[in-house]
Amino acid sequence: MISVIVPIYNTSEYLEQCVGSILNQTYSDLEIILVDDGSSYLCGKACDEYALRDSRIKVIHKENGGSTSARKAGLKIANGDFVSYVDGDDWIEPDYYERMVATQKETGVDIVSSGHFHDIGTDSRQVKDNFPIGIYTREQLLPALLYSGRFFEYGIQPHMVTKLFKKDIVEKAQMCVDNCIVIGEDAAVVYQSVLEAEKICVTDICGYHYVQNEESMTKREQSDEVKQYRLLFEYLECSFKRKGVWDIMAPQLEQYKKYLIFMRDMSEFDRKVLWPYGGISKTSKVAIYGAGVLGQKIYKYLSEFDDMSIILWVDRNYKAYLEKGMNVRNPADILEIENYDYVLIANTVQQTADAIKCDLVDMGIEDKKILWFSEEFMRQNG
Repeated sequence: MISVIVPIYNTSEYLEQCVGSILNQTYSDLEIILVDDGSSYLCGKACDEYALRDSRIKVIHKENGGSTSARKAGLKIANGDFVSYVDGDDWIEPDYYERMVATQKETGVDIVSSGHFHDIGTDSRQVKDNFPIGIYTREQLLPALLYSGRFFEYGIQPHMVTKLFKKDIVEKAQMCVDNCIVIGEDAAVVYQSVLEAEKICVTDICGYHYVQNEESMTKREQSDEVKQYRLLFEYLECSFKRKGVWDIMAPQLEQYKKYLIFMRDMSEFDRKVLWPYGGISKTSKVAIYGAGVLGQKIYKYLSEFDDMSIILWVDRNYKAYLEKGMNVRNPADILEIENYDYVLIANTVQQTADAIKCDLVDMGIEDKKILWFSEEFMRQNG
């Protein structure tokens, strides 16, 4: 049996699709635990109504404590041999668990890792691990577990929702994580679980839909983000040292720190304006390509400089962002502007950034005007 834990916080408008997709799985030996993490009355009531519809559903109502505490609460009452997670505003394809279970039965591994679909509006992009399909020992994964070697790509994606965990493995990892860790909490559990496991299977299964809804598309900032990500770094460092793998994980963690800090607090790198991009003049005129988390951060950060002009903000999913009230336009509109210094690619994945650059060059934009992270930034540790 699989225990599927669903942390829920005020996502009532997405619950029908989320819970319905779990109930409609072709694999039926499921225990579905809905954890109402201090949601509004209507959201909590909806959870209870689902429990009346299907005897496989259990509901926990608790005070709001964040996703880590919600997952712990679900895990405490889980009876399954294996545990999986679905976030309350996402959904899964009908044969997702059938394929995951079949892989586990065939291989006998402790963790099955799959890819996911990253959905923005009508656009859906596959995200997978950066290891070839196969069965691995933890020792085989360690050299590229957190960082694949290309900035910034994980070896094993840190998402808990794309994993099928043996219960005792994830229990050891999950229950050790401080509830105060609210940035990177998935990474804290996933990488510790890998270190606890004997064998892990990397698959080409892709049946989980991570949906960028209105709230996730316009990212809310934590008031104490610097404190939060440092809590995560300290936890990961202690975990790696405790398991005796610090020497091999330390340089990977340094790259992860650099990536996460830049995503959260660009001022940490303010030797020059946007030093990771090689440093640009405060009087520059720029276009930003990308409206995801990084694009939003760059837009906000550069807007604080009086002398700098953001003359255009584009994204290939511009229609979805326009619907959310963001002034994002079609990338083709770059051709309509004449006086600009740079196009800044706001994407952290090198392969994607390379593809964007090729598209821009094909459009006729000068190579020297297209900036992504500098070699100095990508190679420097710490």
